[in-house]
Amino acid sequence: MAEVIAAISFASAVISLLDTGTRVLSRLRDFSEASNEVPESFRHLNAQLPIVLDGLRRTEARAKAGNVDQRTQEALVPTIQGCRDRIQSLYDVLDSVLPSKTDSSIDRAIKAARSLSKDKKVQKLLKDVESYLTSLTFHNTSGDTISSHHSAPARRVNMTPADRDKNFVDRPDVFHTLDATLKEHGRAAVAGIGGVGLKLPGWNDPQSDTFRILHTWLSEEQNGSWMLVIDNADDIEILDQPLPSESGPRNLLQLIPHRQHIRVLVTTRDRRVGERLAVRGRTVVVPPMSLSEGRTLLTSYLSIARDHEKGGLDELVGALDCLPLAISQAAAYITENYMDVTDYMALLGEGGEEMEALLSESFSDHRRGEAADNSVLKTWKLSFDQITRRFSRAAEMLSLMSMYDRQGVPEDLLRRQGEPKHIFINALATLQNFSLIGRTTSGGSYHMHRLIQIAVRTWLQFKGTLLEWKEEATRVLSVKFPSGEYETWSACDLLIPHVCAVLELGQLPRESLLRRAELLKKVARFDRRQDRWLLGHTRAKEAATLFEQILGPEAPQALSCKVDTADSLIELEKPREAEEILVGIMPAMERAYGLDHPEILRNKGNQGWAKVRYGDFEAAGTLLQAVADERRELLGPMHPDTLLAMNNVAVNAAETSCEGEKKAVDLGRKVLAARIEIFGRDHIDVLETQGNLANFLDNIGEYDESERYYKDTIAAKDRIYGPGNPWTLTLMHNLAVCYNGQGRHEEAIELDRAALSQRIKILGENHIDTLMSRNNLVHDLEAIGQEHEEIVLQSRLILNYRDTIERSQRPFTENLVSNAEARLEEALERLDARWRDDTETLLEPSVENLSIEEKV
Repeated sequence: MAEVIAAISFASAVISLLDTGTRVLSRLRDFSEASNEVPESFRHLNAQLPIVLDGLRRTEARAKAGNVDQRTQEALVPTIQGCRDRIQSLYDVLDSVLPSKTDSSIDRAIKAARSLSKDKKVQKLLKDVESYLTSLTFHNTSGDTISSHHSAPARRVNMTPADRDKNFVDRPDVFHTLDATLKEHGRAAVAGIGGVGLKLPGWNDPQSDTFRILHTWLSEEQNGSWMLVIDNADDIEILDQPLPSESGPRNLLQLIPHRQHIRVLVTTRDRRVGERLAVRGRTVVVPPMSLSEGRTLLTSYLSIARDHEKGGLDELVGALDCLPLAISQAAAYITENYMDVTDYMALLGEGGEEMEALLSESFSDHRRGEAADNSVLKTWKLSFDQITRRFSRAAEMLSLMSMYDRQGVPEDLLRRQGEPKHIFINALATLQNFSLIGRTTSGGSYHMHRLIQIAVRTWLQFKGTLLEWKEEATRVLSVKFPSGEYETWSACDLLIPHVCAVLELGQLPRESLLRRAELLKKVARFDRRQDRWLLGHTRAKEAATLFEQILGPEAPQALSCKVDTADSLIELEKPREAEEILVGIMPAMERAYGLDHPEILRNKGNQGWAKVRYGDFEAAGTLLQAVADERRELLGPMHPDTLLAMNNVAVNAAETSCEGEKKAVDLGRKVLAARIEIFGRDHIDVLETQGNLANFLDNIGEYDESERYYKDTIAAKDRIYGPGNPWTLTLMHNLAVCYNGQGRHEEAIELDRAALSQRIKILGENHIDTLMSRNNLVHDLEAIGQEHEEIVLQSRLILNYRDTIERSQRPFTENLVSNAEARLEEALERLDARWRDDTETLLEPSVENLSIEEKV
């Protein structure tokens, strides 16, 4: 009789709790659908309660079958009833504070206000409920006491539930996909790089029992529904290795039965393991967090009270690539060292050893085992080591890729010459399966997270092979980087970020410095062709120094790079300095190359061009014509170098006399036609010749044809370089001169203002080109006989920079100061005395714009 009463009491308690719990979950679900947000206080209840209710249903079923003895039932009744009472109290609170779908806006406001006064009560009830839930969860996971007349199944392995993770951040998309896959197939795999933040319960101790007993126990439905978690299944080769079982499963794949009552969850860093252990094509890849998720995780650890600190959260999360383990590690470092977020960002921003030290820091987490390492770098090192052991080609590719810029790495930089395609594809797939690299959406190139790049470099440093991969990256780029000519610009643009990254890696052994010098020479040429003269000069100069150190001062490579540096100096307004270099190295070049080598002619041609730039047109004409004649004989009349020499002859002739201007037009037309025939219309050399011809035509009064060439060239240059290119601004200035010659002064002034504005923005107030633009604007304002006030202003601004004008080696700049003074005086004379006095005060130049002499 006692057993019957106990059974009834137990069943009644279970039914009552199931009914109350179901109503609470329904209420929370209604609120969630209405507002998309469950209050923090109820989130754990919403997650834990369904698990307990499901366990109670199974316990009730086993009790009805006689598999739960009287003592167990009697012991559970007070716990179930206590849990039921607390949950009922929570339901009453929920009903009073949580708005329902039918509530009006006023009702919602009232309930929101009421919820504030209920918070302490809710916290107390939740604490009691969690205590009861823990007890019931422990019962459900540890098994029931079985009456003696039933045969006992194989012993279960038990684990007390871990503490709730207070910093858990929900990943709805991931968990929805995971839940759907488990429901449909009974198996699911979760793949991702170490530290992406899925914290799932699981335990794996191969010593706990034999494989046969485990396989048998998992297969028997009488043991109830189970979820088997295979955690950190990263080694794909283990799947096929024979198991030490004579009559049981032969390998791990056969160990896990396919049954309706069992769910299998696999976590792995290698996606291929998930494909084989779970459902092919349905592996759930866990990406890094979104920015908002990362911010939520970070704020769960930190107490951010200051508004200025809040602004740095997104910056820190972004710097850590939204990787949960890195965020948790950063939060631990900040709190343990009493730092601000901005202080940590400053340390992180220093890079190098400081960043490596920060990412190597371990932090304590009592919820994880003592053997678990919480350091970002040490966590990923496990993956790197495993790839090295199993997939050596993939490890080599990862090492090389870490030397480049982390984004947009083309396949061409990773694939070895003559490498079979299947080996290359398998290596790339391995790195993608371990989530260490990703493929760009456009295809053909790959990227890696910044922290992974740092981790790989640190790992290589630890192994002692970092220098080896620096050398290899330098070698690959020195071979792969194109010539820098216009036809190769697209390829150069793809590689430039990786060149910059490799050049910043630091010094190389002497035997690799030649490769660095070769790379620098190529990239410097590309810089010059792109009008990046200062950068091109810096790189060419370093290349020349390296070639000199390794091969000697008269090595052809060193001498050629010195010609390159002089080429840049001419365009950097230092033509006399360039000429001195060119003349100085000519004897050594003649000894190295002979008298008729193209490099000798390049030196002579640059000497002639330097003379053009500082105004010695007669000497320049003689030298440039000789170079053109020699190139025509040595290389042929249609060779690009011959046409370049003819172009330079034409530019110089246009500066000499009226006859020279006509000669320039005839020669310019010939060069333009030849270059169009060789390169086509949109080639950069064609546009250069076209712009020069427009200037020649303007000089002889052929304004209509000149205007057409100017406009076509400006439009094409904008397409290639984008607006604001210095050469394009020169063309705009020249077009304004053309308009002025046609009497279209208003249009000329409008163009002058546009060119001046761009030059101030790009070159600065005190650049010689900016001052020339001011002079042009004043000239055109004079032509309309108005705007005297602006003439005064622009003339004063020119005079503020006398020292810049005096330092310039460019021809026709020596009159800028005298012209500005004369125009200023003339404009002031046109104004009445009263206005002049006011203007003297209003337009007085600021002290910071004055030269030292003027300040004195």
